[in-house]
Amino acid sequence: MDEPRSSLQHARIILVKIGTEVVNSPEGLLAMGKIGCIVEQIARLHMQGKQIILVSSGAVAIGRMVLKRQQMLSGSMQSHLKGYNPAAQGSLNPKACAAAGQSGMQSLYEVLFSQYHLACSQILTSDTDFQVPETRENVKQTILSLLQVGIIPIINENDVVSQRKAPLTDATNRIAWDNDSLASLVAQELGAELMLLVTDTAGLADANGAVVHEYNPLQPMQFASTSRVGHHGQLDKVLACVDAINSGVVKVNTSTSISSSRF
Repeated sequence: MDEPRSSLQHARIILVKIGTEVVNSPEGLLAMGKIGCIVEQIARLHMQGKQIILVSSGAVAIGRMVLKRQQMLSGSMQSHLKGYNPAAQGSLNPKACAAAGQSGMQSLYEVLFSQYHLACSQILTSDTDFQVPETRENVKQTILSLLQVGIIPIINENDVVSQRKAPLTDATNRIAWDNDSLASLVAQELGAELMLLVTDTAGLADANGAVVHEYNPLQPMQFASTSRVGHHGQLDKVLACVDAINSGVVKVNTSTSISSSRF
């Protein structure tokens, strides 16, 4: 623990990434205790003079709850007016879920951060933003401008305008774009000294659930399956971390499943 703590003390720009499995409870509701705890710790780091960037998932999961509730209300009304067929509703559109949930996610962060007299901002990016040098530079300069005046940027993928219908994959079918790789890209672009990945597990786990204390990219390894809510698994986090570490970013994995866990 000494090395991560030392990295935290000496880091100037810190990126914190929290996944869907962290901001949502197993029942599909917001995990207010976890979110509040993370916001409090970010506020404390900010008070210590750190510049914090937050990459947060959760909008799609929140939007899914909103759409389901609206479907129930709409279905109840239709059943009284002209008959209601539940099968006609079909599956929920992930992009619509993102649109319905993003404002609620951001509003929650604004309320929580305001309790510490902190302001936050919303930045939505897509996979194409990091493929065009000019757009990539615009994103970087915008984040830097916000950090310079003490505003905490909250970044998420813009699922609504994203042109892809599934995560990008490479020749070996590995996911090349998700919020983990987004966090890695932003950390590298902004010159972050530390990247914290907050998960709902006690650490990186192999296929049998045992905690992996050391990872060698040259040695094949099977990791635990995807999380209960998020889209992707631990391999994606590892690949994003390896990419960031190769660029000089120190990575620390921390868990909300341990009550004593703190940044």
